[in-house]
Formats: sequence, structure tokens, C-alpha cells
Amino acid sequence: MGNNAAGIENRYSPGKKLESLKLREQSVLEKPDISIFASAHRPQNWMDLYRSIGHNNVSFEIVFVGPNVPDFELPDNFKFIKSCTKPTQCIEIAVRNTSADLIMNIADDTEFRTEKPLDILYQTYKSFNNDKILLSCRYMCNGQDVSSKSHRFYFGDDSAPIMPLSALMSKKLYFDIGGIDRNFIAVMWDCDIAMRVYAIGGEVILSNVYLDELESKRHGSYLCLEFWSHDRKLLERLWSINKKTHLNRTKPVEPFSDFRILEESQGPRGKWHGTSPVLVEKFVDFPINNIKLLMRITHRIIFFFRIAYHALRNPSKYPMYAKRILRACFG
Repeated sequence: MGNNAAGIENRYSPGKKLESLKLREQSVLEKPDISIFASAHRPQNWMDLYRSIGHNNVSFEIVFVGPNVPDFELPDNFKFIKSCTKPTQCIEIAVRNTSADLIMNIADDTEFRTEKPLDILYQTYKSFNNDKILLSCRYMCNGQDVSSKSHRFYFGDDSAPIMPLSALMSKKLYFDIGGIDRNFIAVMWDCDIAMRVYAIGGEVILSNVYLDELESKRHGSYLCLEFWSHDRKLLERLWSINKKTHLNRTKPVEPFSDFRILEESQGPRGKWHGTSPVLVEKFVDFPINNIKLLMRITHRIIFFFRIAYHALRNPSKYPMYAKRILRACFG
């Protein structure tokens, strides 16, 4: 777990305490069976999602990370960590603060439509006796089952690999394959995780648990639309050629660093800037481009100094040197 994401206040309780939905009590030291994690910024949705989990025999915790502090008390098994970093980084912070051996991501504009979903997921996962699987929920949108076409790397292409939605997986597997790549800003990171699992001989399996994404819960936020261009293009560059997927990732995974992980967005930031000057962030975000730019600027500076040096030695050639400088500046 990252040092900077540990030891911080993670529960807010200004209002009336809400009853936990767990059936069995847990001691402080007892690990839950499942940790549910998310980048979350809509506290008004959280308790509806929590209640949709219902009563399960397996124990669970929820770890949400985001910018907006809830104005109500969270249940005992519900932790919140404040961070204004980009969504994928908030998700990584959340994972690093989970305590169960099995983890699953979720979004705070969704609700379960299956009774005892965690019991079903847990029992199904254990029945495979295989740590290299992602056990996915099935996708619903506004009450409609759209899982038949939505769970493919390429929508509707049955030959493409199955992609997960809020998959239950081993936390050890998650860290073994490197966690989230910092180059993703908001979405598609879970598809990248899935492809890395496929690449080591694992698989994605669809469960019978339905998770419903609700338009009424979005509250004006459309991350997939906003960051599709960046994150989807990155995913396809990593795992496909001419609309055909492969299992040889074209670039190594770039994991998040522990250093100031709560305070500063790492990699491409999108609209989630930290406290550093914007110019510094731009330089960090695009190091290769800026190295090339810096080399061009350095070359121009050396060129100007050489002209100035020769001009000072030979005043009669001032007009010629002036023309050369103008051509260098304006082409």
C-alpha cells in the first residue's frame, strides 16, 4: 500500500449513523471476504448503491476515493478517502486501501439488480478454483439487459475477447500484473487489466449477477464520452492491429508511484490538475515531445549566438546576418 494513501481520515460522520447491511459482525482485525472499490464523486448515490447490495452471507467493505466528502455518516464497512486526482488514480488509491483478498470495482451511478449479488459472485468465483479469472457482472443500462453485445473488446463482435464489468478478481493477481497503467485518464483501464489477464493465460467469465447503469444517477457526468478519444485509442494501440486483438502488449505497463499519489495526478491528467504550475504539468505529461522541443530551442539559441558573435566581428555584414535571423525565426 502506498505510504501517502495510508493513515488518513477515511470516515465522515456528521449525521445519523446508518445501519450496516452485513449479517455477521467483524472484529477490527478480521478481513472481509470482498472489497468493493471505486473512484466516486456522487455521494448522493452511494447509499442507494449500498442498499442494492442487500443482505449477503459473505462480508464486504466498500472503499471510495474522490473529491466530494459525503454530508452523512457512512456505515462501518464503508470507507471514504478524499483525493482530487484523476479517476484512474483514485481507483488505484482505493485498491491500495482495500483489505480483502478478493476485490471488485464499481461505479457510483450503478445499482445491483440481482438478490444477494456478492454471495453469488463469491461462490461462483470459488467454484472455479482458479486465481487467473475475472468474474464479471452482466451489464444493464436503464433497466435493459444489453450484455449480449456489450461485453466484447469490439462492440457486437463475438470473435473479440470478452470484457468485464465490475469483475471480482484476486488482489494478488491485480498487483502481479502491475495494477492500473497511469496513462489511462478515466475509462478503459479495466479492459486493459482484462487483456493482461488473457495474456498470462487467464480468462473473463460472465456471471449471472446484473449491474444496472442508470442515466438518472449520472448527474451531468459523462466520463466515457469525455475521455473515450484518449483512453479508447490508447487501449487499441496497446492490444489491437487493424481491428484485430492480440496478446502482445505494445508497451510496458507504467504503474502509479506512491509519491504524492493523493495530491498530484500522474501521467496524462485530463482536467484533474494538481498543485504544480500548468507548464510544469504539461512538460511532465509529454516528456518525449518536450525533449524534442527543448532540443530545437537549444539549437536555435546556439545558432543565434553564433550569428551574433560573427556579426560583432564584422559589422559590414549586419544586413546579411539580420536576414538569416529573420529566416530562422519566421521560415
